[in-house]
Amino acid sequence: MKIWDMPFFGTDVYHVVHWLLIYSILGWVVESIYMSFCNKKLTNRGFIHGPMCPIYGVGALTVYFVLRPLEGNWLALYFGGTFLATSLEYVTAIIMQKIFGCIWWDYNDKPFNYKGILCLESTIAWGFYTLFLFIFLQKWVEAIVNLYPRSFGIYLGIGLIIYYIIDFTISLIGAIGLNVRLKKLSAIVDEVQERLKGIHIVPKRVNIFEKLENYIGFDTSILPDLGLKELAEKYRSMRSKNSILSRHFVQSYQAFKIWKRKEEEKDQPNEPAELVKPLSCKEDGIQ
Repeated sequence: MKIWDMPFFGTDVYHVVHWLLIYSILGWVVESIYMSFCNKKLTNRGFIHGPMCPIYGVGALTVYFVLRPLEGNWLALYFGGTFLATSLEYVTAIIMQKIFGCIWWDYNDKPFNYKGILCLESTIAWGFYTLFLFIFLQKWVEAIVNLYPRSFGIYLGIGLIIYYIIDFTISLIGAIGLNVRLKKLSAIVDEVQERLKGIHIVPKRVNIFEKLENYIGFDTSILPDLGLKELAEKYRSMRSKNSILSRHFVQSYQAFKIWKRKEEEKDQPNEPAELVKPLSCKEDGIQ
């Protein structure tokens, strides 16, 4: 028996693969349009560079196969969809945090969010998406797959899978490289903070970021030579160099913005902060 004909959840591998690919492409289209509207500029979403978001394909088919016995019971489908999709979103975030040290979305600006990973708005929406999937979308996806010959579909499926593997590998390298760079930037901020603490000045991380990123210097008239200028130059140099592999995450997912917010959260809420007097670049010698 050929692998494409192997049974899988009441159908065969061929149909499941093509459903997965179509849902992944649809997910990319919807998310890119939504984020382009939010960012007021064209935004290419998805972990890989190409027009696919496999997490939507996996999510849609997981919801479909698991909840198919409930088809027709719209209330059960709604709540089942909210639970399954939200759980998948949470698990994906935990895996990304473990592998990359960062999560490529941020719900901190949304009301009723959990650590920026989940939010009530998305959870409610997942339920409606589930109803839409069972009422209309799955039937439409099945009809699309049946439009083209199976022989063509096999070659198309193989081609898209190979493309995805290559694109995913390239994107993974870029994401890991970006994670390494973010860790190095965190280490620089840690070093600045520790050197200032050594002379009993306790600036919050948010103030350090302001000085490092906006060319606001440290008052050299009240500080000994702590090598802060060199650290600031190293930070800005590393911060500005985005490789072609990691640029996608920086532009589409605002990776630095999310990372900076997480770093600033390390400050203790009630920690007293003796701010270092800001000077111009000319005054502190930073060019």
